[in-house]
Amino acid sequence: MTQESKECKMSDLVRLSGVSKQTIHFYLREGLLLPPVRSSKNMAYYDRSTVDDIRFIKELQEKYYLPLAVIKEILKAKREGQDLGEKDHLLMFNQLFLQARNGGSDEHFDEDSFLAKTGLTKKELHQLSLIGIISQPTETENRLFDGFDLAIARALKELITMGLDLEDLMLYGDFLRLSRREAELVHDRIFNRYAGEKHQPLKEIQIRLEKVKSLLTAKAYREFFINHRHHYGTEKGGN
Repeated sequence: MTQESKECKMSDLVRLSGVSKQTIHFYLREGLLLPPVRSSKNMAYYDRSTVDDIRFIKELQEKYYLPLAVIKEILKAKREGQDLGEKDHLLMFNQLFLQARNGGSDEHFDEDSFLAKTGLTKKELHQLSLIGIISQPTETENRLFDGFDLAIARALKELITMGLDLEDLMLYGDFLRLSRREAELVHDRIFNRYAGEKHQPLKEIQIRLEKVKSLLTAKAYREFFINHRHHYGTEKGGN
């Protein structure tokens, strides 16, 4: 294969990948694609492997609903010659939330559109940000929220409508911090415990994690209602 056949112009990338020029430029800005070799100010050539990278990015977005930050890590591992099986925990941690994502896109929303889509008031949004459940403002002027923020905010708004107070939602800030700790433990103890040793299948790990949490939740509710049923029964018998 000649050197020329290994290189593509932007028009070739668009034609071969089926992705628009604007999207490819966005991938380049985000550091997902290797930069081109420029022969002049207005002429750039991309390695032919860039076509495969673009297709791979689209597959990870559309099939696994992964955000670009995770895809960037997977591409880095791929280029370094790592076995992608060693990076599949990235897939699992995102698959745990597939149903919560907003259509699996990397769409972002400004504050006004976010409030309109979630039904939150500015006071509620501010409190959720302080708790740490929703992304906090940065130093930039335009505050943006992602699909996870949108799905979580909608779910929490439903709980507020049902009767929970904003102060009650601090519980879920604690839950988020514990979930982050769980992610660290799974990564360190299961995925990276033994160098070169294959861990259990992702689906099996996910099932075990969800089983423990669902059983503990059931235990907590069961104990609560048993204790209160006894309390109400005592009251009723005393009347």
